[in-house]
Amino acid sequence: MQKSYTNEQLNQIASDNYRVLSEYCNELTQEGYFDKAEEILHLGSEQVLDLYVQSLLVQFMVFGKRLNKEELMFAAGITGADVLGLREACLTQNFSEAISKSEHFLAAPPILLQLLSLRDGEKNLGVTGLFFDAVLNILICMSYLKETKDTMVSRYIGRYFDKVAVFLTNPKELNRTVDAKYIFKKLCSGNLSDSAAMLRTAEDDFALYKRRYYYYRQDTGTLGASGSIALMREEKKEEKAQLLQSLETSQESAEEAFAAVDDYKERKSSEEIDRLLTELNRMIGLREVKEEIHSLINLIKVKKLREKYKLPQMNMSYHMVFTGSPGTGKTTVARLVARIYRELGILSKGTLTETDRSGLVAGYVGQTALKVKETVERALGGVLFIDEAYSLAPENSTNDFGAEAIDTLVKLMEDHRDDLVIIVAGYTDEMQRFLKANTGLYSRFNKFIQFSDYTEEELLRILQSMAEDAGFCFTEGAVDKIKVRLHAMNDASRREFGNARGIRNMFERLVSNQANRIIQYKTQSIKDITVITEEDVAE
Repeated sequence: MQKSYTNEQLNQIASDNYRVLSEYCNELTQEGYFDKAEEILHLGSEQVLDLYVQSLLVQFMVFGKRLNKEELMFAAGITGADVLGLREACLTQNFSEAISKSEHFLAAPPILLQLLSLRDGEKNLGVTGLFFDAVLNILICMSYLKETKDTMVSRYIGRYFDKVAVFLTNPKELNRTVDAKYIFKKLCSGNLSDSAAMLRTAEDDFALYKRRYYYYRQDTGTLGASGSIALMREEKKEEKAQLLQSLETSQESAEEAFAAVDDYKERKSSEEIDRLLTELNRMIGLREVKEEIHSLINLIKVKKLREKYKLPQMNMSYHMVFTGSPGTGKTTVARLVARIYRELGILSKGTLTETDRSGLVAGYVGQTALKVKETVERALGGVLFIDEAYSLAPENSTNDFGAEAIDTLVKLMEDHRDDLVIIVAGYTDEMQRFLKANTGLYSRFNKFIQFSDYTEEELLRILQSMAEDAGFCFTEGAVDKIKVRLHAMNDASRREFGNARGIRNMFERLVSNQANRIIQYKTQSIKDITVITEEDVAE
């Protein structure tokens, strides 16, 4: 691709777009839309804009592993305010804090887009789309600095669009529809000049917007910001000059910078994984489950090390089968696994979406596949947990829609293998029948974890832990009576009891019995309220 703009021109184009963004934010402030946000955030709209744009640019660099002097200068110079501490980061050669701040800020709802969208709805405007387009222009300008327009750029912008698309409106009078098709056209254009005819410049957009919606204002007719904005920009000039000078003199290479970034991210992920494993280890019982999860994590870590050293890789499936009775912790462990997978880079979100047969199977031909697709799409980026999955393959049934659900599920597992993990759960024997219902299931589920029933001692410990968390304790007589009851259960009654689920039901009944007892007292002491006695363990 022939480069159409110099870096100086790209910086100017981005600065022009940023001035447009400043003008929109100034209108939010003038019209009172930002009052509540300023009261909560203790930041003005201009400061929030600086944080928003600079955070997007920093995360753009991190996403593409392209942290270099030109792009650092670009990110720092666009806003003219060192809101993320980039100058200090360049001086100390430590970018972890700036990256952490940008991640934290972008994790919050996009308040400027929310308020612009609200204003558009109330005044029948379409400014939100123009605001997004100006931000998009700034991102594209950065991507052209080193002629690196590639799939990474489109992936980052695509993810950004997915997060904010709900706020974008269609300014019909401005002949602009901001959607996925529009972005695709923009990214596929050869260079900025080629796209100018389709997109128009930021100056033209803003001038047209001014003429059609604010003709009644006594405007100067120029693009420049209001007096207060201009003054604020003037005050930032010295800081901007110092920042650019420090970036110019910074000698850190891209490789060294990203080594620091990767070290920081690995350290944070390692800390979070340790915390999640501590949470898993605190769960009562489940010794075999804990060992399996630890082993799986170690296997994934070694796989990533082999990738790092470009060694041959073995295909690995992350889908799992949890077998065991209800109430043995399968859902809780699945939720932890989802979050661990996120920290290991296997999943983008690490969320858990729970479903069962009713969430996948419809009552009419052709609708089941659509229902499965909707559920899977909702779970993308995380774990889809299908409880009692064997119900999709009932015994002695030839005309059941569960087969259609399984067939669709197998296909979607392959289509979304890069950002979806499915965990199916149910009784051990019944799950074998489920896996045999489709030849593709066994090859995709090669990790089986058995959740054993809790022992009497473990059930008692779970009960005591629940009581302690809720501020209760048991008398010795109450504990003895509970032990007798647990010991008296046979296999059938234990299965019906439901392990930890049954213990929770038991605890709720004990608390209810205690309340019925002590409410009859003339006065209730703290001891009365917190102690569960033998009398509360009803037959």
